[in-house]
Amino acid sequence: MNLRDKLLNPSIPLTFFEIVPPAAGKPEALEATVAEVKKVRHLVDAINLPEIHDESRGAERTHRFIQRVEPRILGARLRRDLSADVVINRVVVHDREPDRWFRETCEQFGIQHMVLVGGESAEIQYPGPSPMEAAALVRSTGLPVSLGGITIPSRPNEADRIRSKNAAGMVFFTSQILFDSNDIVWLIQRLNNVEARIFLSFAPVSHPRDLEFLRWLGADIPQNLDRFLLQGEAGSAESCFQRSLDLAQRILMDVFDNLPPDPPPLGLNIEHINQRNFASAVRMLERLGDLYTSLVASRTRGSPA
Repeated sequence: MNLRDKLLNPSIPLTFFEIVPPAAGKPEALEATVAEVKKVRHLVDAINLPEIHDESRGAERTHRFIQRVEPRILGARLRRDLSADVVINRVVVHDREPDRWFRETCEQFGIQHMVLVGGESAEIQYPGPSPMEAAALVRSTGLPVSLGGITIPSRPNEADRIRSKNAAGMVFFTSQILFDSNDIVWLIQRLNNVEARIFLSFAPVSHPRDLEFLRWLGADIPQNLDRFLLQGEAGSAESCFQRSLDLAQRILMDVFDNLPPDPPPLGLNIEHINQRNFASAVRMLERLGDLYTSLVASRTRGSPA
């Protein structure tokens, strides 16, 4: 069964590993990324590749912007060398002619799973279409692709947004990185009967700079999280990581403990946000992957035939 067919089968656990493409123009960085993916290839169903743009996000940048290898170029390499399924993100609002890009990506790069991403602010007028408009455009081409979107659980009317995007052709959504269960539990409960897989996203935290970067990216991080993660043992990287892992496990269990009668299929997305945290991301992938798989199996056994 291919990834496209698995996406809407709730009895099949699906795990993504999200890794930022390496800096452009550095062949050694590209080779290092391929080597890293090879280490986790057996643990995941697909590699999720974000597209990074130099955006202000309304706050001072905490990290210097680095031009990255285009996700579809890295994705084609991972498919060729590692036989890995690949999901690539595309910020569609910057592209005046998105239909040409989608056709090239599908036909020339062999990539059929794409997350449609909007802009950083609704106040900005972009040259390209919104994710919903892009989804309708892609569907009109007849390309054999699976389209996804981004969900921000704390955003007002998010359940309605997902239902509208699902109707437009998006069949899976990756969440913003989760550090609290309240909003995601609330959202999943309001997606009863929706046939779109929701990937719950987590990332390891081992240093204060990780939280700074995630806040700049727009992650919804509780104000007291810094104190919780960095307490004890002089805020050591290992103790910080263990607390972030424990928190992720609790969130994952909270979601499964509070599912509605007919929930959407759930997936797991582990994000590798920087080079320092690669080993931690793999550890989180292993621990959360085992827990997530057991929760899906338990849910499937308990469902009526």
